Amino acid sequence: MKKLLLFSSLFLIGCGSISRGCAKYFGSDEICIDGVKYIQFTSGASVKYNKDGSIATCK
Repeated sequence: MKKLLLFSSLFLIGCGSISRGCAKYFGSDEICIDGVKYIQFTSGASVKYNKDGSIATCK
């Protein structure tokens, strides 16, 4: 059980630094750069928009 928990933790930590790799397995990944949210895909990235058409922000 401890090995599974360790593996899961390391996998999730890796998603923050390897967004493109995570996008390969999950379809997409969100990243924050300079207060703007981006959606990372395996072939590139795009700005994330809110439902009202404004750009999604983050801390």
